[in-house]
Parts: sequence; C-alpha cells; structure tokens
Amino acid sequence: MVILMKRWMKKNRSKGLLSLFFLFIFSGCASKMPVTWEARVLNHQPNEVDLVYNEYGNNANKTLLFLHGFGESRYTWRFIVGELSKKYHIVIVDLKGFGESPKNEDDSYSVYDHAHIINGFIIKHHLNNLTIVGRSFGGGIALVLALMQEENLLQKKRIEGLILIDSMSYQQQLPSMLRTLNQPIIGYLGIHLLSNEWMAKEAYRYAFTNDSLISKDSVDYSVKMLSLPNAKYAYLQTVNTLIPDDIATMEKKYSTITLPTLLLWGRDDVSIRLDKAYRLHRALPHNKLIILRGVGHMPQEEVPLKVIKAIDDFMETSLK
Repeated sequence: MVILMKRWMKKNRSKGLLSLFFLFIFSGCASKMPVTWEARVLNHQPNEVDLVYNEYGNNANKTLLFLHGFGESRYTWRFIVGELSKKYHIVIVDLKGFGESPKNEDDSYSVYDHAHIINGFIIKHHLNNLTIVGRSFGGGIALVLALMQEENLLQKKRIEGLILIDSMSYQQQLPSMLRTLNQPIIGYLGIHLLSNEWMAKEAYRYAFTNDSLISKDSVDYSVKMLSLPNAKYAYLQTVNTLIPDDIATMEKKYSTITLPTLLLWGRDDVSIRLDKAYRLHRALPHNKLIILRGVGHMPQEEVPLKVIKAIDDFMETSLK
C-alpha cells in the first residue's frame, strides 16, 4: 500500500505536495484528548449516538448483545443470529462510525468512548441480564464495560457475562493495513485513493484462513459501507485512537473482572494472535478458552456453526 502511495505521489507531485502541506498545517493545529481511562471514562461523556440495530427472538429470554470488530458492521453476525434467536433475545448493533450508524466528525472513537455510547444504548433500550458478545475491537469495548461495572461506574449491574471472540486486549503491533492507515499522511491518502473493493477484499483475506470461505456478500457489503459519507473519516479516527495510551495500566485490571467469560479464538488468527488468548485466559478469574483449529480472525463467518455451539454451550452451562 505504501508503495502504491509513493507511485501516486510521484505521478502527482505538485498536487501531492500542496495537499501534504495543508494536511500538515491542519494536523499540527489539532489537539487530541488523551486516550486514557481517566480522560475518556472518568472525565468525559461523548455525545449520545442513535445507533442502528436489529433485534431478534423473544425479549423474555436471556439477552445477547453483539458488538462487531473494526471495519465491520452488524451484518457480520448474519450467519449465527437466526439459530441463536430460537433460544435467546438477540440485539446486534452497528457501532458509531460503522455500518449504517452515524459517523460524527469528532474524535470520540476509542474503546472508552464506544463503551459510554453502548452503555447509553443499553439503558435506552432497557437491556438487563445480558451477555455481551464482543469480537476484536468490540471485545475491547466489552472489556471496558465490564471494568466500568466492576468499578460501579454504570447505573446498575446489567451485565451477567462476556463472550470474547478474538478480542482486542493487550498491547500489540497493529496489522499491516492498520499500521499504514495510522500514518497521518500516507493513511489519509491511502484510504481515499485505493478502491473500496481492494480494501474490503484485502481485509477479508487477512482475516480468513481459508479464502474460499469468504462470502462475496460480505465483501460487497463492506464496499457499500465504505462508500457512505464520512465512513473513511470514522475509519481513520478509530485507527488513530485504537490502542489506548494507558493500555499497560488497563491490562493489569483484567484480573478484577469477575464475570463468567467465554474466550473463543481462531488458532490461525494473524490479527490478534493466540498468545493474547492465553494471556487473557490466565488473567480473567472465571473463564473458559476454546481454540478453533484452522480458523482465522473471523470465526463467526468462517465457522459459524462452531461459534453457535460454543455460545449456546456457554450460556447453558455458565449462565443458567
């Protein structure tokens, strides 16, 4: 991707240099709130966001609230919600900045900001006795919500359990595409000049172990979502705040989470590798780890039947 950007810059030298000049000017003037627990959980409340969501099943049953990963949407859960809705009340949301939810022009896109927004969603929709299913970036949000509940920062204790799928959790190097997007100038040019189709396909190829299982519908829907107004702004803002500044401090808090937790991980995940699953397994007091062999970063699309079984077994045995 960087090579492609350099070629474009060489071909469009004068226009490119002028663009870079203005980008440097404006980025130099911008000030960003620290991405820390203190700054964004304790001392800041992001604006309320009217998230787009779908609801399935009987709301008298136990509730599963699904939080998708970076660059995804509620569409990613379509292979598993039908079967699970026969026994559970299912709520799937598009996180702020993704899918069809609003893409506000602000910098409130960190896991801390999303946790506040999701908590507002939970209160607004009167969700109780719920298990949060978070994968990748959504898993990071779920961990923050669990910590907020442990520290009595939520209105009341509504969360009963966690299901974390290939979850963001520990300090790590970002995947190659996200490292490129995280570079102020190259990232801006890359996300606006490379085709949406190329970006969607590359993201899925990176996430899947078996590329033949990638659904064309998944790629097409990702392309459609990338084409929405402010979608790329939201992508870049999220990347810029993806790893909290105080991640080392947050890692030490995981041992205080007392909720029953299922850890579900693709053994061949190259985005958030298996060593993070083992670390989280050692840190959380009450958890079960299931490793899916031959599976990458998106088990809910790669092996949905195995994900359904793992979730149902956990709900039946750990959250009766």
